[in-house]
Amino acid sequence: MASSAPSVALYLRVSTEEQDLVGQERDLRSFAESQGWTVTAAYREKVSGTGRMEREEYDHLRRDAIRPDRGWDTLLVWSLDRFSREERYDRAVGSVLDMEKGGVRFASFKEPYLSTPDPEDANAGFARNLLLGVVTSVAAFESRRKSERVRVAMREIREGRRPTRSGKPPGRPRRVTPEKAARIMELRPQGLKWREVAGRVGLPAGTCASVWSKARKGRA
Repeated sequence: MASSAPSVALYLRVSTEEQDLVGQERDLRSFAESQGWTVTAAYREKVSGTGRMEREEYDHLRRDAIRPDRGWDTLLVWSLDRFSREERYDRAVGSVLDMEKGGVRFASFKEPYLSTPDPEDANAGFARNLLLGVVTSVAAFESRRKSERVRVAMREIREGRRPTRSGKPPGRPRRVTPEKAARIMELRPQGLKWREVAGRVGLPAGTCASVWSKARKGRA
């Protein structure tokens, strides 16, 4: 960390209402005090990091981070997964690097090796860059392997060599079966309206009309 005493913002998040922010905040404030830092802001929220719910405090923090009058220069978090909503590690690290580009120093209580290194400590900077390079490369490799496994699995399912989890054929089921098409061609000549035909075959009226029209054109 830099030798000057920075002003610090805390970002605190727990995933459920059953968890308590108090213990997390107590540890971060104690750590900041041990470093001689002054806590000037705190962003607190109880919300899942999966992206299914809005994180208002996280968004508030990101907006404040780009303001020149934000009142703090270092962001202290419990851990990277408490801070970033990204599921992939390399993207989570990317969100930290983006903040650093804006002049915000990053500090992780549980992962000090991810913290912004002191610019005067060349060894610390080299070690962090080396670590991030290795980790992001591993994350990218794992992502490619996962994508390849998915492609192979889908090909095997399509070719009938591997069942789906449900046991049903892959893809969306056909709405217009040959039986339903034949039933439409049988009912329409009886003078039924399209909504009546639709009710009997279990298809939208527009779909029934389209099936009728295509069949008539095919016979012409």
